[in-house]
Amino acid sequence: MKRLLDRFDQFLIDLDGVVYLGDRLTPCAAETFNALKEAGKRRLFITNDPRRTANEYAEKLVRFGIPAGPEEFLTSGRAAALYLQREKREAPVFVVGSDGLRSEIERVGRRVLRGVEGISAGVVVVGGHEHFSYQELKIASLAIQRGAAFIATNRDATFPMPDGLWPGTGPIVAAIEVATGVAPIVVGKPEKLIFEIALDFFPSRRGTAIVGDRLDSDILGGQRAGLATILVLSGCTSAALVERSAIRPDYVIENFSRLTTPPL
Repeated sequence: MKRLLDRFDQFLIDLDGVVYLGDRLTPCAAETFNALKEAGKRRLFITNDPRRTANEYAEKLVRFGIPAGPEEFLTSGRAAALYLQREKREAPVFVVGSDGLRSEIERVGRRVLRGVEGISAGVVVVGGHEHFSYQELKIASLAIQRGAAFIATNRDATFPMPDGLWPGTGPIVAAIEVATGVAPIVVGKPEKLIFEIALDFFPSRRGTAIVGDRLDSDILGGQRAGLATILVLSGCTSAALVERSAIRPDYVIENFSRLTTPPL
């Protein structure tokens, strides 16, 4: 019988919960990438985590012994930057987020305002980070109240770490939304924007599957984009949650390595 690996030509691959949990690879992840390469499959890593740049994610995989280049990564932060570029939004940007997210915005030629200067921004881009503060909340809210566009990298409530689920971008976005009464433009999964941008990285859109660990972002987003969906149970989602959910993946596998083994 065919392996899942053999059913598709190219894969969108989530990172947290699929390839690794924090600083620990999931079982046989490196060997699975070797199998993808030997089979001539294309890949693009797609993550809702906006904290790091594509370069930093590539370096992390290389440290794990998985050869990768920054051109193979689409973070929700990079997608937000490419969205600003595509929509020709030239106004200065205030970033609620990490230095990595600011770097991605600056990479497409946008001016990033810092501190109280951000009140005059024409765009507010929000991504989760560990140092979110009331000052950021205040500046972002005032800028949006004055007419700035409100762009969220994603709405993920949590992300998986070895000790449990940590708060993600969603709670920060919600705080700003409550303070302003303004709903954001959301770039990341499960919205179609990030998938439209991702599929432009491939020469063709046919034969594409997404591999992810979240029903409400990876799988729902893949379905909205018309892709085959593969859920792994090594991150946020258990088999019991799948049974209770109205979101039904095309395939459910224990972990990433099951792409390379025949079905049981």
